[in-house]
Amino acid sequence: MTVLFERVAISGVGLIGGSLAKALKEKKIVGEILGVGRHEERLQRAREDGIIDGYAAHLDASLGGVDVVVVATPVGMIVDLTKKMIPFLKKGTIITDVGSVKKEIVREIAQFIPDTLHFVGAHPIAGTENSGFEASFATLFENSTCVLTPVSTTSPVAVAKIKELWSRVGSHVVSMDCDRHDEILAAVSHLPHVIAYSMVNCLLKREGFEKTILSFSAGGFKDFTRIAASHSEMWRDIILMNRDKVLPAIELFQDYLNELKEAIEKGDGEKLFSEFQKSRTFKRLMKEKEVTPPSSEC
Repeated sequence: MTVLFERVAISGVGLIGGSLAKALKEKKIVGEILGVGRHEERLQRAREDGIIDGYAAHLDASLGGVDVVVVATPVGMIVDLTKKMIPFLKKGTIITDVGSVKKEIVREIAQFIPDTLHFVGAHPIAGTENSGFEASFATLFENSTCVLTPVSTTSPVAVAKIKELWSRVGSHVVSMDCDRHDEILAAVSHLPHVIAYSMVNCLLKREGFEKTILSFSAGGFKDFTRIAASHSEMWRDIILMNRDKVLPAIELFQDYLNELKEAIEKGDGEKLFSEFQKSRTFKRLMKEKEVTPPSSEC
């Protein structure tokens, strides 16, 4: 295949940014990768490891030669960082992101991005509970879903190129309205993280539990701790930025949990069996259809 972009900048060479860099290199999708970040020593290590070809610890003229910028930072930094890099970018440069919240990011950037540049909102639904480029791997995006959230003013050519980029690293690419994206992700990704953090912290608050949790933790609790090990800064920003969708999801969960609590209080085994069976059947259906639920880094 031909090279899609001659020069790509990845701002935030962590799990997602590092994995994308590795995939782009392995599949020869781009010519050169420039890493951008706040910590020069980490960028230097990423270059030594062959993840990136060069780096910029500050936003400067080195960005002037790139064809596309992928902003792979925590969502709370995406808008401000995009605004700051605009003066250094050449005409026609495409800016895209990997944020798990789309409505606020797309709306804010649309207010200041000039006609000479293009922004394509994107969210690759892939990841692990680990963070940093040390945890990155080239196959992270294979058989995953990447959501693009173009608006009426988004360049169709830019959308097509970003779609091809994610397709060529192994993702199934779909387009979706920003509001719908945020609603879905609040339910299937953001809410589970809130529940996981709450569950772990709840047990830690119980007197005497902290000393025995590790000894008696079975599969169920280990699943919670896996999710709860996710990057704290990243998930703080995601939850707050998508609070309008997360809060209704939490309220719905609380109502349902109260239903189960009432059934337990009444000793209603039939109700409990029925509700548990619904979940069991749905899980089996997912497995049969090989539907992969969003990972902890959504």
